[in-house]
Amino acid sequence: MNQRGFATLEVIMMVVVIGILATIAVPRFTDVTTKANTAKIQSDLTTIDTAIQMYYMEKGSYATTIKALVDEKYLMDEPTPPTGEAFINGTATKISATSYALNDDKTRSTLDSKTSGEFSLKAKS
Repeated sequence: MNQRGFATLEVIMMVVVIGILATIAVPRFTDVTTKANTAKIQSDLTTIDTAIQMYYMEKGSYATTIKALVDEKYLMDEPTPPTGEAFINGTATKISATSYALNDDKTRSTLDSKTSGEFSLKAKS
């Protein structure tokens, strides 16, 4: 008998194998977006902090807003934080802020009142 195609049992076995592989692979990739958001936030906050210090070194006072850093060409444009979740001290947390800000004494940049050191994949001990 000349048989073409797959038997029903073979198709069922393929679906089961693909299902097993998916259950192993999917959890490994669920935190990828959260890790990427965390890395972007850390990078943005570090860049803004560097611009703040350069502004201070050249002007003798701190900038009052991030827009002032852009206007004075210390930043090319105002960074926009990602949406979704980021790791804060090792815990995935929803990002509620839509823009970066300066802390009260204008010496550091923040997102949701957190500095770059608080956005971390590892929990602080």
